[in-house]
Amino acid sequence: MRSRFSFASHTTKALVRRDFLSTLKGWGLYLAAFVSLMSSSFILKSHLGAIKENNILISSDPLNYPLFISLVIVSFYLAIISVISISREKDQGTLEVLFYGPVNSSSYLVAKYTKDMLLYLVMVCFFFVYFTAVSSLTNLAFSWSLVKAIFLSIFSVSCIVSFGLFISSLTSKMRTSIIWLVGILLAFLAIQIFHTMLVSLEEEALSSSLLYLRKTLEMVSRGTGWISPFSYLNRGMQSIAIGSMRLYGMSILYSLVYSFILLVSSVLILEAKGVRG
Repeated sequence: MRSRFSFASHTTKALVRRDFLSTLKGWGLYLAAFVSLMSSSFILKSHLGAIKENNILISSDPLNYPLFISLVIVSFYLAIISVISISREKDQGTLEVLFYGPVNSSSYLVAKYTKDMLLYLVMVCFFFVYFTAVSSLTNLAFSWSLVKAIFLSIFSVSCIVSFGLFISSLTSKMRTSIIWLVGILLAFLAIQIFHTMLVSLEEEALSSSLLYLRKTLEMVSRGTGWISPFSYLNRGMQSIAIGSMRLYGMSILYSLVYSFILLVSSVLILEAKGVRG
């Protein structure tokens, strides 16, 4: 029993090492980091302009929103490489070869998940370097809440990665996997953004059609609140904004449970459908 576990662990490490080093040698990770940090820079420039224009002396947690924008972009990248990871190897026949060898569904998915999370930890290093430099250049505080947000993002990204692997386990073709993933994630984001916009408006300023749309989005948002991986990031950022450590801890716990459920589901689906399914 112990030797079997040791062998599975060795196999998982080998898969992680292979995929992790392969991704590090490519340009995708660095392009995603560049785009996300450039987007943060644009948001920061607008924020600094607003501070100067309105003569604001104190700004609470000014770097959290730029971080949020970066996280959304990086999350999309990690979700795409997660969803590609299984479907591409199905297309190429690599998965069938691996499963005839020493690899099973559990070790394979754990390896894919671990590789993606390690890639995000590399991205976290970029975040710390970037926001430290921004704080030094602009005198915007690198606050404790920013550290909490970056730590929280590890668990939120875990939800994104698990969701990508789940979609990939359901589909058999790489193109289909990407279309389904991007479509679902964009739908989740659209619901969240439009709901937030309508909720922020006064009820008297809304027409009857917009009021109906807001109520509809409220119901849909409640339903997708536990399904959308982005909702866990949003929930955690809100807990930081109001300073509630209890809600912060619950956000991390919910993210772990969500990731675990999707990973277990992915293993069961992959075993049920087989390597060609």
